[in-house]
Amino acid sequence: MKMLCCALSMARRFRSRASLRQCALLVVPLLTLWACEESKDYVELYKAEEKAPSFSESDIEAMKFMGATLVDQGANFAVYSENATRIELLLFDDPEKERPSRRYEMYRFGDVWNVYVEGVGEGQHYGFAAWGPNWEYKEDWRCGRLDGFVADVDADGNRFNPNKLLTDPYSIAVHRDHDWMKGSLASGPARAECTYAASSKSVITRSRYTWSEHEEGYREKRQDADWEGHRANELIVYEVHVKALTGDGREGVLHPRTFRGVGEMAGYLKDLGITAVELMPVMEKPLDGTYWGYNTLNFFVPEISLASKTDPLYEVIDEFKWMVDELHQNEIQVILDVVYNHTAEGGFWRDKAARDDVMLDSRSSLINVEAKEVTSIYNFRGFDNAAYYELEQDKAFFVNQTGVGNQTRCNHRPMRKLIIDNLRYWVEEMHVDGFRFDLATVLGLEDQNVGNFNPPNSVLQDIIDDPVLQKYNTRIIAEPWHLGHYHPGQFPASTTDPEVAWYEWNGKFRDLWRSFINYDEPKLNSQDGGVDLGGLLTGSQNLYGWNRQPYHSVNFITAHDGFTLYDLVSYNQKNNLCGPLNPICCSQPTNPFCDPTSGDDHNRSRDWGDELVKRQMIRNFFVALLISHGTPMLLGGDEWMRTQLGNNNAYSTSADNPNNWFEWGKWLPNAEKRRMHDFVRKLIAFRKAHAYAFAPSSYEEGASRFAWKDPGNNDMSNWDSRAIMLHYYDASAGPELAILINMDPGAEITFTLPEGRNWARILDTQLYFDSQESLDELGVPEGVSGNISLDEPLSIPDASYGVKSRTMVILEALP
Repeated sequence: MKMLCCALSMARRFRSRASLRQCALLVVPLLTLWACEESKDYVELYKAEEKAPSFSESDIEAMKFMGATLVDQGANFAVYSENATRIELLLFDDPEKERPSRRYEMYRFGDVWNVYVEGVGEGQHYGFAAWGPNWEYKEDWRCGRLDGFVADVDADGNRFNPNKLLTDPYSIAVHRDHDWMKGSLASGPARAECTYAASSKSVITRSRYTWSEHEEGYREKRQDADWEGHRANELIVYEVHVKALTGDGREGVLHPRTFRGVGEMAGYLKDLGITAVELMPVMEKPLDGTYWGYNTLNFFVPEISLASKTDPLYEVIDEFKWMVDELHQNEIQVILDVVYNHTAEGGFWRDKAARDDVMLDSRSSLINVEAKEVTSIYNFRGFDNAAYYELEQDKAFFVNQTGVGNQTRCNHRPMRKLIIDNLRYWVEEMHVDGFRFDLATVLGLEDQNVGNFNPPNSVLQDIIDDPVLQKYNTRIIAEPWHLGHYHPGQFPASTTDPEVAWYEWNGKFRDLWRSFINYDEPKLNSQDGGVDLGGLLTGSQNLYGWNRQPYHSVNFITAHDGFTLYDLVSYNQKNNLCGPLNPICCSQPTNPFCDPTSGDDHNRSRDWGDELVKRQMIRNFFVALLISHGTPMLLGGDEWMRTQLGNNNAYSTSADNPNNWFEWGKWLPNAEKRRMHDFVRKLIAFRKAHAYAFAPSSYEEGASRFAWKDPGNNDMSNWDSRAIMLHYYDASAGPELAILINMDPGAEITFTLPEGRNWARILDTQLYFDSQESLDELGVPEGVSGNISLDEPLSIPDASYGVKSRTMVILEALP
């Protein structure tokens, strides 16, 4: 038995040039000298194959080949570290074993560590161990011991720990989540725990997916900026979580809570009329890394838990591609929410402690009790903590402008390159159409000078100038703020193609429209940051006109971060602690997810009480969103009045439950919800048909010809009011339109209509047309909105139209 064990061991070592029989012949005479690999105290350190990889040392030093690259008859492995003193590659034939099958010392070229191993191919599991100034290499060290240990963190911020197996930052597959039952990734008291069996392993793989014939044509068309239906100004975005969309089940969805489930929903999304689905983070994270997923560990890996089939060798990657293919076949672009400003290392796995002296920290009565020695080490921190993360002056703690810690050095060489490489991978290999960048201003902060926002000299400029992203007209969208800082309008256009520029989430649009519709006092000339309601209706030119176009303003009323639209008109205050969407706070009030400061306190929400009135306000919000110049973004589920029961920050791990998923079984039988869905679907179709008015491609005069009118059909002069008419008068561009807005809290206002036209009513948001009395009187079928009619608009016989209080109306001139 021992002879067979040794033979198999040597076969692994010489697999590319010796048969099992030859290995056995070699081993038999040496039985007295060799012990079986599995019976040793520690795995033998093998020398790398003598044959060199097919690229040069200069290529390696230039970081052209990071991660595991299949080349010739083996694989080259390359990782980045400025401060390591030794790095070893560990290969695992069985990823659940406590010890690797083989170990290889890596060789340094500049700041890139490299080793080529012949005979390694697809399916190989691997990881790394690293030493540095805070943990010196000792030949007699064994995993689980402290030989060479100096400190968990030294004066230069190094946190090397060879007891913690590291995943490859560039791996495109991992075999599972970390198993905390087998070993802790934490430093500090757990510094000596060996994680070789517990840790996730990187996996060498290649996709087996065959793209559809449609996809070949789609990809070619994506290179045409003038592709009809996919132009820069034609986006209608639908933000959604992969699990939430199908979590509660729906007819026709056979794989709920997965990438495949999203693909199976493509028909619904197409029917609704959206042209791009924006998926909340889909990259691999810890299973305890929050429900939303803004806690990335492996940027190149689709999240395993979001796949219906989870073989890391190819199934997860191929299922993601299938989803993209299905959405593309329905003319829906795929935008990914990406999180480069921080990682999951060290996050959300410890409790907070309550304290009485709240005045020391006015933000919270709960404090983080972590010591500087205690962090989790998954990958980046173990390869080079100081190179990948922004550190405080003492180098022991992490800069925290993200609100969750672990802030990356986005503009230092390794992370800056990884961001570009990662974006290219998702575009070229996975066929993604765009990206929304979480807390994107962090990417514009100067390296180790994080008080200075400097976009032209940052990775923000690299991204918008990148030729690969430009080739496929990739949508690049910023969340233009980070903790305590907001930089609207300051994101760059490309230096190589001025037609290409950053889109931005327009927080001013959200806030002012919420105030105007939910409150009684704001007027048309009320401002926020130099923008008023007129500016919001016409693309926020004050913010973006200096270097961009109207469509670069991503307009939204609600997003994942905040109330749903129904809750915005149903709750005066947030309800984020103990409840159905955060049940852990009922039993563990000191859990880090139960911080009372969680979620915004300034929501500009209002409980309107009466359900008819609530639905009227929701229709007003949708009209404001879809008639405004710019790129509209809907929060998934708002079209049928989804609720989060007053929770405006439903991100916690425990919030991954049916109360936070789309409850198809509740809204499909509900006539009121179906009427709202019908209203939104028709309103989107109306916007598309009238893109000449609502989706101009520039701010230039004539791009969208309209006039500001008061209710008397005179040129608007009194902006200190809550009533206005927008008259789109250029009949050569399309049918004339009159948009009538009356947000007066108590009075109906009669609008005098432009003369010489016959007008027909497209929509009227007033509550009467949503009442059962009106629906019965008009003979409207159940589930069909009485507030909007595209096929048979009602002709208006008079030269005026009475607009009810808090109501919006759209009229169209008849031919």
